[in-house]
Order: sequence, then structure tokens, then C-alpha cells
Amino acid sequence: MKKKTLKTALDIAMTAALPPLMAYSLAGETLHEIVGSVMLVLFIAHHILNRRSTAATFKGRQTPVRILNTAVNFLLFAVMILLPASGIVMSKHLYTFLPTDGLSAAARTVHLLSSYWGFALMSLHLGLHADIWLYRLKKKKSAFIPLAVVLTLTAAFGVFAFITNRLYEYMFLKTQFVFFDFDKPLILTLGEYLSMIVLFAWIGYGLKALFRRLFLMRKRDRLS
Repeated sequence: MKKKTLKTALDIAMTAALPPLMAYSLAGETLHEIVGSVMLVLFIAHHILNRRSTAATFKGRQTPVRILNTAVNFLLFAVMILLPASGIVMSKHLYTFLPTDGLSAAARTVHLLSSYWGFALMSLHLGLHADIWLYRLKKKKSAFIPLAVVLTLTAAFGVFAFITNRLYEYMFLKTQFVFFDFDKPLILTLGEYLSMIVLFAWIGYGLKALFRRLFLMRKRDRLS
């Protein structure tokens, strides 16, 4: 398998794992721990495959877009270390053999914060690199325009889902108890989280375009 194809497959797998991870109470704790462990393996594999670009982070000119990418990547890396570490401490199924007594209360708070910030940052990261995937489609307006409409409508629904699922409360620890509507079908909950992935990815894509445009405008002003 080509390296580029493998990277794409990893990105798709990590994105697909996000909704069931976030809907853990509805999907089940055992499945949550299994998918979380798979996500950790995918995360490690992702960084191994991208080690050259990581090593070149501070090399060359630091444009606003590169700084934005670096900031999101470093925050995401920190969260992705805290997330499995706290999850393993809280484990009730796969990692119960580890001596983690007395740490579960602190781990719960860390896991709550890192889960929701990790969800947002992973989705932002996806959006910051979406132009690589959309480049070819932009040349085909017959395919790009309908896709852009669908993604925009999905992102709009993501705003509604973000508010009704109260993610802002969990991200800022306004409450430490996550509410799940057990009468809501699992497929609908997964769809809501998928729409929020699109929302944050859409924000990341927009921020990258904005930073690039501001940089080009500033560069033009210097040359004029």
C-alpha cells in the first residue's frame, strides 16, 4: 500500500472512530475502551507516518497558516496523551490489571476535558488539511458545488447539535456530568456528532483560508 493511501486510510479510520467514542454511554463502555485503544494505535501510526513533516515544524518561514497548524497540532498532541492515559486509569474492562487505585477522580476530570477538546481539535485538524482532499473536486464544479452545499447544511445542523448536546458546558467544566438521552436512537446521536465534526472541520478550513488571505494581502501591501 502506498504511503499516501495509508495516510488517507488512517485519517478516515480516526474520523470514523470519533462519533462512537463520543457516544460512549449509548454505545457501551466495553466498546468505548476497545475503540479508544484502536484510536491510540491509529494516533501513533499517524505520527510515525508523518514524522518528517513533524520534524520540519520549526524549519523554514513561519507563515500565519503554519503557526495556526502548529498550534492546533501541539494542543491536539497534548490532549491525545492525556486522553488515553486518563482513560486507562478509569478502565473497568480492558486495563483493570493496572494499579490505578485512588486516581480515578482526577482522571475523570482530565478525561472529560480532553475528550471534548480532543473531539474539537481533531475536527479542526481535519479541516485544516481538507484543502488537500478538496483540491481536485474544486476543478469539477458539478461535483464540488453540491458537496459544498451538503457540508454547509451539515455544519449548520452541527451548530444545533453542539448547543443541544451542551458540549460547551463540558469543554469549560461548567458541569462534570455528561447527559445522554437514552431514548434517542444511537444512529441519531452518531449523526449529531458527525455533523459536529463537519462543523469544526468547516471552521478549520475557513480559518486556514482566512489566514492565507490575510497573509497574501499583507504581502501585497509590502510590495506595493
